[in-house]
Amino acid sequence: MKELLQEKDHVFLDFDGPVCDVFARLPAGEVADRLKRLVEPGLPAEVNASADPFDVLRYAASCGPNAAHIVERQLSRLEGEAVALISPAPGVEEVLREWRAQGFTVTIVSNNSVEAIRSFLGLHELAEHVRGISARTTSDPARLKPQPALLDAAVKALGTSPRRCVMVGDSIADVLAARAADVASIALAKTPSKRRALAALGPDALVGDLADLRSAG
Repeated sequence: MKELLQEKDHVFLDFDGPVCDVFARLPAGEVADRLKRLVEPGLPAEVNASADPFDVLRYAASCGPNAAHIVERQLSRLEGEAVALISPAPGVEEVLREWRAQGFTVTIVSNNSVEAIRSFLGLHELAEHVRGISARTTSDPARLKPQPALLDAAVKALGTSPRRCVMVGDSIADVLAARAADVASIALAKTPSKRRALAALGPDALVGDLADLRSAG
């Protein structure tokens, strides 16, 4: 892991999980249910049973651009409500500060909305440690992880190459998106089940806590 980071200049950091637990106080299942009301009736059984707001967004996109836009805008509003209720993950400020001191740039790369992320970073005085945000700005699920578009956009914004970047995230989508963008990946797995799931994808490194990446550069 240390050797991997020493080869990089830019860290791409997922938001929901590593930086905060977005739906800790406004549960994802409740958000998903509120989004489902916008596209009822006739929801497929698997979508109706899902507690993942992004499953509802993907279904809405399959119904057409207008439905997708309506659901995405409501999701953005609910994400804004959700992040106003929570605090940063323990230790994340110290990690961001140390990365910055070591010369890394940090870009938040997330499927969550740009507005919610920017609001959270400003509220908790984390924005000074973050160079940029590459996150959801459209209702098109093809622009979201596990597709590489957000990582590609971050690379382009920095004027760098994928080999100078590393993606740090706690989901399967993070590892797959990094691979598709030709960016190295460090998987963050805080539970045994997540460790097994992420290890099976063969990330470039696997850690149990974001704090494990301190002093690694």
